[in-house]
Amino acid sequence: MRGDAGDTVAEGWVAPRGRAARGHLPRHVAGLFRFQPGRPAVAAGLRTALALGVPLLVSALLRMPAAAWAGMAGLFVALVDKGGPYRTRARAMGAMTVLGAGVGLIIALPSPFWVDVALTFFWVTACGFARSYGDTPGIVGMLLANLFVVSLALPSRGPEAALMQAAFFVAGGLWSMFLALVLWPLRPYRPARLAIAACYEELAATADVVAGWPMEGPSRVGTWEAVQQAARMRQSLETARATLGATRQGRQEESGRGEYLLVLLEDADALSLLLTAMTEALDEAPRQGACRAARTEAQHALGALAVDLRGVVGALARGSVPVPASWDAEPVTRVLQADGGFPEPARSQYSHVAGLLGRLREYSAVALDVASRLERGKPLPERDTKPFGQEPGRGRSWWKVLRDQLTPESVVFRHALRLGLTATVATALAEGLGLNHWYWVTITVIVVLQPYSGLTTEKGLQRVAGTFVGSVLAMGLVHVLPAQWMMLAAIVLLVCVSVSVRPLNFAVYQVLLAPALVLLAEIQTGDWRLAGVRILNTLLGGVLALVGIRLLWPSPEHARFAEEVAGVLNADQDYLREVARTPVPTEAALREARRTVGVALLSAEASFQRLLSEWKGPAKELEPGMALITYARRFTAAVTALAASRAWHPASDLGPVVRYASDALEELSAALVARRVPSALKREAPGLEGTDALARTQVTRLVRQLGVLQHAVERMPPALRASEDGAAPVPA
Repeated sequence: MRGDAGDTVAEGWVAPRGRAARGHLPRHVAGLFRFQPGRPAVAAGLRTALALGVPLLVSALLRMPAAAWAGMAGLFVALVDKGGPYRTRARAMGAMTVLGAGVGLIIALPSPFWVDVALTFFWVTACGFARSYGDTPGIVGMLLANLFVVSLALPSRGPEAALMQAAFFVAGGLWSMFLALVLWPLRPYRPARLAIAACYEELAATADVVAGWPMEGPSRVGTWEAVQQAARMRQSLETARATLGATRQGRQEESGRGEYLLVLLEDADALSLLLTAMTEALDEAPRQGACRAARTEAQHALGALAVDLRGVVGALARGSVPVPASWDAEPVTRVLQADGGFPEPARSQYSHVAGLLGRLREYSAVALDVASRLERGKPLPERDTKPFGQEPGRGRSWWKVLRDQLTPESVVFRHALRLGLTATVATALAEGLGLNHWYWVTITVIVVLQPYSGLTTEKGLQRVAGTFVGSVLAMGLVHVLPAQWMMLAAIVLLVCVSVSVRPLNFAVYQVLLAPALVLLAEIQTGDWRLAGVRILNTLLGGVLALVGIRLLWPSPEHARFAEEVAGVLNADQDYLREVARTPVPTEAALREARRTVGVALLSAEASFQRLLSEWKGPAKELEPGMALITYARRFTAAVTALAASRAWHPASDLGPVVRYASDALEELSAALVARRVPSALKREAPGLEGTDALARTQVTRLVRQLGVLQHAVERMPPALRASEDGAAPVPA
């Protein structure tokens, strides 16, 4: 058993990663040329170009250089717009407009050098805490920190000039919001529809994969690709939940599209549970002899299910009317009834498969029916709304969120303090030395410095490389474009293209944005040597950021990864206890318990990805960590399969199994947190006398996953067994 598990993980990961283990720096350099899958954000690029270009054009035509500040406001407010619900976008862009205008007023009066340094520390640290509230507030915080530093570097012109600057910033921000929220089609539920459509696309992809499993050989249920597919499915559900919850705020009394989408979201969550259970059931069920026909029919049904799910995607994304495919669980049932030679536990297993197909058919029929009503506005039948849980709830208050981060153990707390101190040193050094455009040094620190060391190194390389290439490009454009209007056109074009490719490759975004910013500064100052200055200042800022991440509360990912996996195992304990609870828990309660495990798994997988970016040792030493994530998810899937079949054996006493598994998971979790080798499983796995064959098969599978998890923790390398202070060295 252990050998099979290790081979499966190695097959999916160790070989390809082995090439990347030759050095730490080459992995980051390779990332500069890696494009993410997807399409360019052309609409976002056009909006950003117009948000910047129109104020610049007005400034040039009216010969009012100060009006160019509205262009910077338009650019900054456009960069805050990350898509999603219109209400969320409006709040983020409005906050950036108001707070950005207020930044100039804070530092309107002349101040001595030491006051500038002190203000930098307090302001940048406060902006660093914005990450507590999510990605978009984090971007707002970073841009406000940059704006503060730029404003600090401007020559003091008195209160009137500061008020005028604030007015121009508000005008530019409002113009950017008008472009994004008014001129572009205003469809409040469009972001939620697309987010839920992504859920059904992931469900369809999962159904397609299982439908295409080979009849011979491994099913590939334990590969890293399967783990990533499951993670994408959970992530899409979480994104859709957040998007729909934000969209429906303030619309609780309506009963239109919001109710339709809520039903579709909850239906997708239920389908994900059933598909997980189906994957486990088919992977465990035999395929020889008479079982072959039953398995073939089940896989055909899953292929038809994928067609139905993509019909829902079309209705959500394009407004088409879905046409249901013709399928059900009857073919599998007929095979079971026609052949009396099905031995146990095969008969129970394929009866379970037929039952799961029947429930998948019920939920897919609800999804198709609701999707077909989206455009026609027909009311929902009462039957479609009864099985589902409550609407996605609101988050905690802003103060409670911030209070949770005000502790030295918090990653956000350490990052905010590290960011403030490093930016303060950069300001003191660059301004104290009288560097030309010294604020570029501090801005580079703010942009490059990330909460995690691996991300900081990668971001630093991207920014330095992008700035160097982009600044060289700017120096060439200065000689090629003699007229000012040509430069304005080049700036707008560069901004448009750079923002369009930003989701695909951050380095290319930097390369194209750098010359735009250099040309913009040159137009304002007339100093044509700024490209070289920007390169030198960016290099200095990048060095300071790397020094800051190394010296100020270094928090390498290998010191956190074990705790993340321990959190998953603790959540698995709670999930198993909920499944075994008597009376049988409701489906909504089961989905909520599974969601908790899913979120913990996403956090552990994100930690592992960060670990990859900073790992310096051989790739094979990370295989136990990969196995931990893979089989923690497999254990969760085994519990899900048990949950989905409770209707078949509600009276089964799962107490011995729960106690055995809880003891094992608790020991593994404690070993991970204490960085020690776990104790061996203390007793034999419990028997299930008096229970049906299906329950025995499922429990055997669950116990088998525990054994693989035990073996993975035992094989954790010394570099991932850091001491309590996280000081263990990573092998060079």
